[in-house]
Amino acid sequence: MTARRLLPLGVAALAAACTVRELNVGGAPGAGGSGVTEVDAGDLPRSPPAVDILFVIDDSSFARPLQGKLLANFPLLATRLIRAAGFTSFHIGVISTDMGAGDGSLAGCDASGGKRGILQYTARGSCTTTGLDPGATFISDVDGVKNYTGNLEDVFGCIAALGESGCGFEQQFASITRALGADGSPPPAENQGFLRPEAHLFIVIVTDEDDCSAPPGSPLFDTATNTTLESPLGPPGNFRCNEFGHLCNGARPPRLPPSGNASDVVTLEGCVSAEGQGMLIPVETIASQLASLKRSPLQQILIAAITGPATPYTVRWVDRPGDNLGPRPHVTASCTAADGSSAAPAVRINQLGQYFFGATLVIPACADDYAPALDALMVQ
Repeated sequence: MTARRLLPLGVAALAAACTVRELNVGGAPGAGGSGVTEVDAGDLPRSPPAVDILFVIDDSSFARPLQGKLLANFPLLATRLIRAAGFTSFHIGVISTDMGAGDGSLAGCDASGGKRGILQYTARGSCTTTGLDPGATFISDVDGVKNYTGNLEDVFGCIAALGESGCGFEQQFASITRALGADGSPPPAENQGFLRPEAHLFIVIVTDEDDCSAPPGSPLFDTATNTTLESPLGPPGNFRCNEFGHLCNGARPPRLPPSGNASDVVTLEGCVSAEGQGMLIPVETIASQLASLKRSPLQQILIAAITGPATPYTVRWVDRPGDNLGPRPHVTASCTAADGSSAAPAVRINQLGQYFFGATLVIPACADDYAPALDALMVQ
């Protein structure tokens, strides 16, 4: 699939659009393929305008700075995505990127599906209570009738500070489809009532690494037989997600340094999801599953990502002291923030938004201020 940058579509325009459009699944976005034709958006309910916003938050190691930026910018996000767009009814839910991995031997990754796409609704950090009504698992405000007390920002901040104990093999896409019941099974019991059929759906992915969603039972996370650079999958580590999830100019990112030296540096071009040639769930499959949730997906779905730019894509090698495996590959950050935090190239996450044409927003994870990108979103 050819990656293509698409202009942002204004949120207000998204809410009011009334043309028939086609979601192309099975080819490059906007380049034909087997399309999913949506109904005329004029047939969709217009009063009251409603939106369900799902925040997908990375809770693996080193994700705390990114979570902090999200919380600091949440008032701006709420203003742009809800209030300025004129939505009078909204749900806000939070899920983790932790879907577990392997047999439980990987640090932070259990063998039972991690947090399994279940909405997170407990108080964290310095919070003693979320402010949610008893039994509530997500934030709801329907025409001024709220299921929480206090400020929206405070309630969200208490829920969304997920910490850094989650699995380091982030499966953002699998978490989303599991949370929404788009993967062929009903959503978790805790998530019932969050997704409303006629409401707009905004998905906000907040992560410093690319998606590594693998099919159930995948050997990708094996730690028993794949432990060396010479083994079929290489040693356990995030580079597996790159090697078996991306193609750069038609080839996998190299596991071994070209000259055999740890000092080698390789910059790759044309990196896209490996789709059927890799070991991860194809982005196309995820786009199709999400589109099936709405009668008019191109009018009702917006994908936003606070993540690493897809480029530059550079592979370096590191010799670890006391490690006799040899130089291990590592994809370096595509951006670095002023506080030293960084984000890796999010090839697959950036690609997902392109299936939904202009209804996509990408904010660099290393930015402290989300206003410039959000201002661009408000312009048709």
